[in-house]
Amino acid sequence: MPSHLGIGFQETLAVLDNLPHWMGDLSRTYPANLVGLVSAVASIVCGAAIGLEREQREKPAGIRTMVLVCLGSTIFTQAGTLVAGSTGDPSRIAAQVVTGVGFLGAGAIIRERGMLIGVTTGAAIWAVAAIGVVVGSGHVFAGLVFTALAIVTLVAQGGLARLFAGTCEFVIAEIEFDVESGRTRPRIQEILDRFQMPDAFTRFEPGGTNTGRVHVRYCRSHRHHREFLAALAELPAVRAIREST
Repeated sequence: MPSHLGIGFQETLAVLDNLPHWMGDLSRTYPANLVGLVSAVASIVCGAAIGLEREQREKPAGIRTMVLVCLGSTIFTQAGTLVAGSTGDPSRIAAQVVTGVGFLGAGAIIRERGMLIGVTTGAAIWAVAAIGVVVGSGHVFAGLVFTALAIVTLVAQGGLARLFAGTCEFVIAEIEFDVESGRTRPRIQEILDRFQMPDAFTRFEPGGTNTGRVHVRYCRSHRHHREFLAALAELPAVRAIREST
């Protein structure tokens, strides 16, 4: 190894050794009961921060889901440490979080007409569980840093999509439908919810005597943003779908 690389590596280790204790493993410095309390509170904060971003985008997994996933992962990790004691392997219980949360994240993914919906939400659930394991192991500061990175990734998703897929061209779709004693509107709303169309982009209004209308703002530039129209067109009560800018 060249001398300048060796000096750089040693200097890096020296900086890491001089970091405050609270930036490392809290369980090596503070009492176990205090570490457990701090970890639980930190896991709630981390889960709520990511859940808030998901909820603002009107995604299925919001604040409550993310808080429970993160807190549950932290509890399982701490339970593994308590059960293992000084002779066992504390990672045995925490390792099952990976499998269990994998099933939970898969449940958030929907396959519709060859399109996968909710993949980002499923990945976010898995990432939140990983953060909970880190926080539960006593590395609270690292968990907060990972939370910030996850939020930056989720927020930057829209910018990256525009960079690689181009900007959206928004139009208004007017869907005219038969009222059918009030049964059609819930069906249309269920389809819009399934395709995760934001409520702010949707407006129902009365039409004629036996008809109703719903205006939906959507992007027609990208295929995955307009596929809900095919599902609406299959409803027998839908009379017409018109597009306007």
